[in-house]
Amino acid sequence: MWRITRTMMKRDARMMMPAGLAIVIGTIFMCLTLLFGNVANASMRREISMDAGQANYAVTSRRDLDKPILLDEFDGKGLSKLRGVSGLRPDVDLMVDTEANGQSSKGILAIVSARQELMPVDLARGQWPDSDDQVVLPHSVANRLQAGLGDKVRLHLSPLMLPGSDSDSAQDSSSKERLVDRGTVDLTISGISKSHGGKYDDFGGAVVLTGSRIERLLSMAGMVGPESLPVGNIYLQVDGQGKELQNTLQNISPYVPDGYQLEDRRAMEDRLLSEQTGNGVNIMTVFLMTFGVLAMVVAALVIANTFQIMVARQRRYLALLRVIGADRWQIRAGVLQQALFIGVISSLVGILLAMGLMGLAGCLGLHSGTMKLELLLTPTALLVPFVLGVLATLVAAFGSTRTAIRVRPLEALQPLDHQEQGSRKRTGLWISILLAVSGLVFVIWSSWRVTELVRTNSGDTVQTSNQQELLLGLAVLGVLLIFLGALMGARRWIPALLRCLGGPVSRIGPSCRVGVANIARNPSRVAATGVALLIGVTLVSTLATGAVTTKRTLAKDIDQRYSLDIEISGQGLNKNNVRAIQRIQGVADAELVQRFNAEVESGGPSQDSMTVYALDTPRIRRVLHGDLGPGMQRSDALLVSTRTISKHSGYRDGSQLKLLIADPQADDERGKEADARRTLTGVFAGFGGLDTSGVYAITDSQNVAGIDTKTHEIWIRTQGDRDAALLLDDIRQAVGEHDDMAMSGGLTQKRIWGERIDSLLAIMVALLGVAVIIALIGVSNTLMMSVLERRRETATLRAIGMSSVQVRRSLGVEACMIALGASLAGMVLGTLFGWIGAYQVFVSLGSVTCTVPWSAFALILPVALLAAVVASVLPAREAVKVSPIEALSDD
Repeated sequence: MWRITRTMMKRDARMMMPAGLAIVIGTIFMCLTLLFGNVANASMRREISMDAGQANYAVTSRRDLDKPILLDEFDGKGLSKLRGVSGLRPDVDLMVDTEANGQSSKGILAIVSARQELMPVDLARGQWPDSDDQVVLPHSVANRLQAGLGDKVRLHLSPLMLPGSDSDSAQDSSSKERLVDRGTVDLTISGISKSHGGKYDDFGGAVVLTGSRIERLLSMAGMVGPESLPVGNIYLQVDGQGKELQNTLQNISPYVPDGYQLEDRRAMEDRLLSEQTGNGVNIMTVFLMTFGVLAMVVAALVIANTFQIMVARQRRYLALLRVIGADRWQIRAGVLQQALFIGVISSLVGILLAMGLMGLAGCLGLHSGTMKLELLLTPTALLVPFVLGVLATLVAAFGSTRTAIRVRPLEALQPLDHQEQGSRKRTGLWISILLAVSGLVFVIWSSWRVTELVRTNSGDTVQTSNQQELLLGLAVLGVLLIFLGALMGARRWIPALLRCLGGPVSRIGPSCRVGVANIARNPSRVAATGVALLIGVTLVSTLATGAVTTKRTLAKDIDQRYSLDIEISGQGLNKNNVRAIQRIQGVADAELVQRFNAEVESGGPSQDSMTVYALDTPRIRRVLHGDLGPGMQRSDALLVSTRTISKHSGYRDGSQLKLLIADPQADDERGKEADARRTLTGVFAGFGGLDTSGVYAITDSQNVAGIDTKTHEIWIRTQGDRDAALLLDDIRQAVGEHDDMAMSGGLTQKRIWGERIDSLLAIMVALLGVAVIIALIGVSNTLMMSVLERRRETATLRAIGMSSVQVRRSLGVEACMIALGASLAGMVLGTLFGWIGAYQVFVSLGSVTCTVPWSAFALILPVALLAAVVASVLPAREAVKVSPIEALSDD
């Protein structure tokens, strides 16, 4: 039977190529996903265990540890003298300050020197310290101190490390100063270190000292005994293997403190990875694998379509086999053998190509964020794509075997073209309708319930959140049922949709009429091809609709929460900065605003803190969005945000608030002089989003006249007609460098959320592009099969006067009609699904702005039509390659 199957495969090899290509692309995607997951896993392991350097063992603290061991209590010297222990480094948290050449660098982490293999930083120049009077500085600190190898640097423990660092009393401060002076030492720079994977960058790098120097520093600061530093982990370099290694580990066990455990490098990384990612699950890999499975599903649809047509072409051969004695099992086995052969070969090719691509990326030194791409093979990365590729092929082809075994010998021996059965069972239609209706009921009910839940929210945030998540899951289930119903009923509605679209097109000319007629001849095949493209377009449209609806809804909510478009804070802001900002395109107005700290003395919550902004009343209205009401008509009005008052009880609308107002930057010497008392009328007003503190308010500048302040902000109102990122960049350049400068406000929040949504959308659309490419292969495959089946018909059309150009054009029309119908249907379904998802997620914000992504649709439709035209090129060449006389003479 295999010999016969091989002969049939050779005859239809060209028809199998698109199906194999679909599996190759799907397998490449899945294999690359798993290989990328291997790289991410290895990168994460390196990152979480970077403290250990290249240590192969570690003494680590357990979760149930009540009190860590102190550095004075740990017998590091005894452990380091054990045979087989070639290196040891305790991990302690120590912070130091350094000074040199009139420059200083404070709050730098200090680590214990050890063998190179145990160091979490690399040595750029010089050598590690081998005596107590040497130190290794990070490259950034050395540059800041303008110091190099051999130079002297003054070092002492950071005051934050000293006992009583949390106290601000004068006595404790004097005591700390004495400890700092007593513990200050002059050291020689023996080396310059460089960052290893970004470790310690947040601390400005890591100073490297000998263990004895660190002990002496702690001793001079009185940090001995109970005041000594706790030890987190102890990293070890253990030599030997086999029995020798086991003996060494047994000798180490007595030195392991209570509450600690001895782990090898792999076990430590597994534990840390599990703690960070939740039982070691790589979320990114799971996320990417979802799209890999989707690509395989679309590929399976293409394969199923291929085998259906291939079985139809082989009907006469299958019938001959039945005549000479082949039973149904042998016929089915022959079809499955073909599928198995395609699946195995295509999957292997896909895996090899994926390995080649990842290896090439590693050779070129490409990075993905902080991860360096490299080829890391694991059995899972090779077996999973192979097994799924073969299974997808077999499952897709299994349905065709039912058609093959139904072939009756006498019926199929006649040279009849494959025609669909006239009487088609309606079971599938009713099931599709039932699924769609059930899904619609779930969606409507969950949407109604989530609306009622938000409207009647009792304040129990946790319970409300849990119920919303449950209703969201129910809505997703409803969407899936609707989509599944649409897919199952595609054989009915896709041909009907194409007939409606084809009516006007068929009147354009002979080529269009032939192309539309070809679609009507075999609606099942056309529907199967349309479904593959429908899945990709629907998912892309769903994401695009969800993204644009989310951006509009969040923008509306941000406008309500933030009454300022842009708020700039920082030291040294002045009117020159304001004038420079006002000249920027897209800026409607900008104002310099005074900022004060205030304390409530009476008329509200006693001693409650408040941030007060002061600006002339007309200017407030020019830059602030919000309903200020008639409150500003009062000369002594203090506008208090209703959005913050709702979270802080004790304030009353119209109450007389006696405030103690001061400059936030006032020091102790001028603090009392800068303070002033004012009695203002608190008026509730509808604005928000000015400050992250508890309560904030706005008043006219005349109400704080005479109170000196050095703290200002710049409030900006934009015209809303310019890209946020470009506008913010121009504003930064106009303001220049200022200490502690920060930009906030509604526009910055819109930009942040917009960039996040756009980045996520770009990634997901790129991933879905794999499924769309496979679907377009299916379109090309359908056209190729149509050409091969209609060789005699095409020859007849050419014999009666149809030119080669018209034949090509008819196939292009056929491809475009399939792509147009599937794209339109996918965009409609995707829009509805995107609205449903966005409503379920954001209804708690008040109102959801359902938006149609016209710009995305304007891109999807032309791309789909252009791709369809490209997909028709090879079938068109095949159609016109054979002469009419030769094609008509074929049996």
